[in-house]
Amino acid sequence: MFWVIAASWLLGSCETVPAGPSLSNVTFAPAIESPAGWRSSQLPTIKDLRGAPDPTVCCCHVTGTITNGNSVPIHVLIRFAAIDVLSQQIGQIVFFERDLQPGVSQRIDGPPDPNHVDGAPGFLLPCRSIDHVNYQLDVSSAGPPLL
Repeated sequence: MFWVIAASWLLGSCETVPAGPSLSNVTFAPAIESPAGWRSSQLPTIKDLRGAPDPTVCCCHVTGTITNGNSVPIHVLIRFAAIDVLSQQIGQIVFFERDLQPGVSQRIDGPPDPNHVDGAPGFLLPCRSIDHVNYQLDVSSAGPPLL
């Protein structure tokens, strides 16, 4: 009987824990899931003889903006998957944005360098070989859990 009462109390106490704030209001732009969106946002690493980015050689970087529309600071892990014209995944990279404050947008652009800590992740592929890029946002709270 004691265990029934203890279990009832424990289950009942879990129902009274307040829900934390939503973490679902996070966006990444532009729409790189389409070929047109991907072509407008890609950044080839290597330049041609005229100094223009060359999409025919390795490597290709993702650019865009992460926006935190939540009411709390967050950490965001973005998983990018390069997709070819046959809809096959040909590469995958990740990017981590730490402590993105509420209402703040953070630009991801250019290859990482010592003076630019938020460099874009790069695929070890020529930009021309990538038809589009799919992505997944994994969001967690930057604050302590509410208990």
